[in-house]
Amino acid sequence: MVKRLYAITYDIPDDTRRVKLANLLKSYGERVQLSVFECYLDERTLKDLLGRARKIIDLTEDSLRLYPVEGEVRILGLGAPTRLEAFAVV
Repeated sequence: MVKRLYAITYDIPDDTRRVKLANLLKSYGERVQLSVFECYLDERTLKDLLGRARKIIDLTEDSLRLYPVEGEVRILGLGAPTRLEAFAVV
């Protein structure tokens, strides 16, 4: 399956849910800012992540956003580009 880069962001006011979601996202990709992850996901893995995230977040209070990244990622300041080979879902 073809993997695609996603920028995944969240805004969760509850500490417990926020930590659980961050830990989940760490298993799929790399944290690049406090509430932003970059993840290479194929369609099956994306569905798995969303299913697991739905069990954590409160849809009436929380926000989880996934942005497919097209083209080159440009970085100003600190940080290295996320590499595809750096990821494994555990």
